[in-house]
Amino acid sequence: MRKTILLLFIMIGISLTQQGYSQINVFHIDNNATVSGKDGIFYALPRTVIKIDVTIDRIENYKGPYAEYALRYLGLKNVVESTSVEYKITDMIVTTSPQPDPDQYYFIELGEKMSKGEKSGLLAFSESGLILGMMKEMLDTTAKNVVRKPGNNAAVTEQDVFPEVFKYSADVSFFEKIDTIIRKVNIDTMTIERQVLKRTMVEKPLEQKAKEAADFISKIKDNRFNLISGYQEVNYNKETLEYMDEQLKMLQREYMKLFTGISLHNPLTFTYTYTPNPNQVNTEVPIFKFHKGKGVLELDESGGKIVTIKVQRSGTTGVVSSFLKRNEEIKKSHGFFYRIPELARVTVKVDDNLQEETQCLVNQLGIISFLPVNKWKVNFYPETGGIKGLELE
Repeated sequence: MRKTILLLFIMIGISLTQQGYSQINVFHIDNNATVSGKDGIFYALPRTVIKIDVTIDRIENYKGPYAEYALRYLGLKNVVESTSVEYKITDMIVTTSPQPDPDQYYFIELGEKMSKGEKSGLLAFSESGLILGMMKEMLDTTAKNVVRKPGNNAAVTEQDVFPEVFKYSADVSFFEKIDTIIRKVNIDTMTIERQVLKRTMVEKPLEQKAKEAADFISKIKDNRFNLISGYQEVNYNKETLEYMDEQLKMLQREYMKLFTGISLHNPLTFTYTYTPNPNQVNTEVPIFKFHKGKGVLELDESGGKIVTIKVQRSGTTGVVSSFLKRNEEIKKSHGFFYRIPELARVTVKVDDNLQEETQCLVNQLGIISFLPVNKWKVNFYPETGGIKGLELE
């Protein structure tokens, strides 16, 4: 019974020898392809897939309890004015990777003259089924494609101790209020005044607490100046001096937060893929939406800006394509089919002020040709399916 080896792989690292005119024939597979009665191997040329890694910074803003007095007592204008959550695109990385092109499958027809020993030692394969070559000692050097999924990549921040972020706002909030109550007592024709002291605990007004915090910040600054200037006339060693100064700075930062508020940053990474279509070149294609208050959105959700990708041809393969069309002829026998990719410019755009551009080779925008049936040794580039090396024996 005829045995046909079915292998779906990207043509990479292949070092293959065509043993004469009648032993190997390669032809394109489509819905109209005729069934071959010979043994053979299927392979596919790669197409280019564009991957966009988008890094989003999720910013949680928390208003300080004394924010409204920041300008009055400290002269600060740039403070968090309200508690909110906002998103910002901080980075976009555009890369490419190959995958089998479903429109470019081919069948290598092996000749009957080839012995079983030759067939079994003809090709070497990788762990994932990709062709490496005909040398047994060749190793699998195929790059592993790791896809990063949306997730929380935040480092340790103030959020880890959030209950104590505004801890110094819990300083003494009450003070003792003493009222003098004068009571008059009439005895016959005499009037006697009695003074009674009434003590009550009253909560400090917010402005009073803000002023006390501002005064304390000024005191910390004075203490740091006295420490550094040697006002205390104490011969501290370097380590002790640095430790005390660092503690004062830390205390000052904590009190400043009561006025400025805090912003906690949490980076999120999203990955999108786009397969260029030769019929959609020079056209902006939407890939996702971005909203400053909601982050990344799907295209069917309301609101947000549409993030687009545009692939522009460079036209580098135009001359070769015209030449092949002028010399096109029908041949019954073909050697290995290969690709000549085209250089393209890829632009990912959020708005006029935020976009990422890069240049890369896009396989499906290029052209496909084939080698004549001769005694070849040929190597292919793994990413493009183009010829890397060619030797005629």
